[in-house]
Amino acid sequence: MRNPTRWLVACLVVLAATRAEAFPSFARKYGMSCTACHVAWPIFNQVGQSFWDNGYQFDLGKDDSINQGLSYIPFSIRTTPNYTFTRSTNQASDNGPVATQTGGISPPGVDILTGGTIAKDLSFLVVLTGFSPSDGQALVESAWARVSNLGGSSWLNFKAGKFELDLPASAHRDVSLAGVGYAVYGAHPAGSLVGFDMSENQLGLELSGHDARSSTRYSLAVVNANGDPGSGNAWSSPLVYAHVQRSFELDNRVLPWVRVGALGAVGWLPTSFATNGTNADGSPASVPGTGRDHKSYQRVGGELSWMLGYPATPALFTAAFMYGREEAGLAGTDPATATDLSGQSNSFTGGFLELDWVPFAEVSYNSTPWLFFARYDFVRYATGSGDYDGGTLGVRRYLAFGPKGAMAIHAELHADKTRGAGAPDPNTNIAKDVESQSFLVGLDFDF
Repeated sequence: MRNPTRWLVACLVVLAATRAEAFPSFARKYGMSCTACHVAWPIFNQVGQSFWDNGYQFDLGKDDSINQGLSYIPFSIRTTPNYTFTRSTNQASDNGPVATQTGGISPPGVDILTGGTIAKDLSFLVVLTGFSPSDGQALVESAWARVSNLGGSSWLNFKAGKFELDLPASAHRDVSLAGVGYAVYGAHPAGSLVGFDMSENQLGLELSGHDARSSTRYSLAVVNANGDPGSGNAWSSPLVYAHVQRSFELDNRVLPWVRVGALGAVGWLPTSFATNGTNADGSPASVPGTGRDHKSYQRVGGELSWMLGYPATPALFTAAFMYGREEAGLAGTDPATATDLSGQSNSFTGGFLELDWVPFAEVSYNSTPWLFFARYDFVRYATGSGDYDGGTLGVRRYLAFGPKGAMAIHAELHADKTRGAGAPDPNTNIAKDVESQSFLVGLDFDF
């Protein structure tokens, strides 16, 4: 190392604006603060990224559950009670397009998390989410088991179950609480029959690997794409996904770290089914498990992340761009224009630019008092309606960020515009644009 800055970068550099659920039971297990793994919850630092990539292991002789006392219980809970105001224009009504608005305390759902290691190189995660007072229902968001370091190599790790794809930024663990998500992950051309959403957890298998510092990492997954309408294959509605990242530590006080990445996916969806009777709308009722005449759809993209400033108080930028294409036969009718799109392939481009900024730190276990974040999302379609632009601004003030848990006050503004997604204009019968705004303020509690 030629200077203190280089040494600091090597030890503390934030590897990415990678998201992950803050898991205080890990802090309790190892007797350390959440700041050991997060530069600002839920954003990883280098330690957190390596801990995740190693299958919830530090490899310091304390990972095995046999080393923990009987009082240790590997469970965490998270809830986010908040006030939310939303407004949306050009909604359909008997009197023509109208604006709607609602406000109040959102039903505070709960996430229950358990995970960790049961023995060396054997790890798991289960997340139950829901339990909202509005419906009382819960679902299994994640449930997977993993075997790490196959053949003694960190380049071979195998996971099976329900898990999130390795994306440029996690849609399940992003900083935003407004629930708007990354628009490009779930983008589909108008009238699309494809239900696959990259942001949703998938059922399947994953092979992943990384080097000692997680500077180079990859993921290769084969899944049953969510939205499967009943494919007749031995592997229903298959989708293959790949992602690779490479980061660089730079001897530069202004720009100490840069990462590049690339991703690609190809899936196949059935377009013909055996039928039995009719649906409520009079259309033929498909028989699940008889899908055939598969058509393909693709996603390909790249990402660039970089950090400005010192690793302890970073400004983290992530830019991602994606191109999607769906083969002819995977679309129906554009809902806005009633145009038949089934005879042509359809495509789109989209992406996002995100900033997460920790302006200063304190000399205490609760060392990250503030986090500011901003994001711009866009999607553009080659044909049909639905072009999207959205912006998000927010701030978090951490009240606690220690070894027992974390709590933050969270405030957020969001606005977006979707072209041709609203009620038709009474004079022209052309679908109007929808503009939406929302404001959220509440508490993010994790124990």
